[in-house]
Amino acid sequence: MAKGDRSGEQPLVLVVDDEDGIRQALDRFLTRLGYRVLQAESAMTALEKQADRPHAMLCDIRMPNMSGVELVPKALAADPDVAIIMLTAIDEPRTAIQCLKLGAYDYLIKPVDLEELELSLQGALRRRQLEIDRRELEQWLAREVAIRTRDLEHRTETIRVVALDAIAAAPAWSGAAEAIQRLSTELEIPVAELEQEIRRRRA
Repeated sequence: MAKGDRSGEQPLVLVVDDEDGIRQALDRFLTRLGYRVLQAESAMTALEKQADRPHAMLCDIRMPNMSGVELVPKALAADPDVAIIMLTAIDEPRTAIQCLKLGAYDYLIKPVDLEELELSLQGALRRRQLEIDRRELEQWLAREVAIRTRDLEHRTETIRVVALDAIAAAPAWSGAAEAIQRLSTELEIPVAELEQEIRRRRA
């Protein structure tokens, strides 16, 4: 049975085939499994219906005007997350490989084995969610790194200011030279630059 996405909605599947009978049969089958279904009789219509953000697309390869092979990169350009499964009446390994290289998840031969279709669709949607989760994790990590880097930079600047003020306020301190050297090493700031900062504070 279909599993809902993170929003709680059941996955939406776009069925693209120029044969009405095939579209209706797949629609009935997918609806029984719990999926929401959209239909498109051509590649151009499929691109228009991507505005509804389908989670997956079942796409015939041989269609007039624009083939399924031509549709794959256009569909992925419109929505990189859509999981595409190609359907064809002829077993053409070269076409299968071409579709997979273009970004399709799987390739099934008509007449489609419904159990195989169900498993393939589940796998495609599972991989889609994993990719979305991975991307969101990477984005979260990037934000966390940026925040922590800013915090570290702020703390480093605070340490620099406090340390230089303390050294400047104690001109007779015998350990000043060693302290400046340690600050230079820790903050990766040249000694000469730190000494110039101290002289400016004493002026």
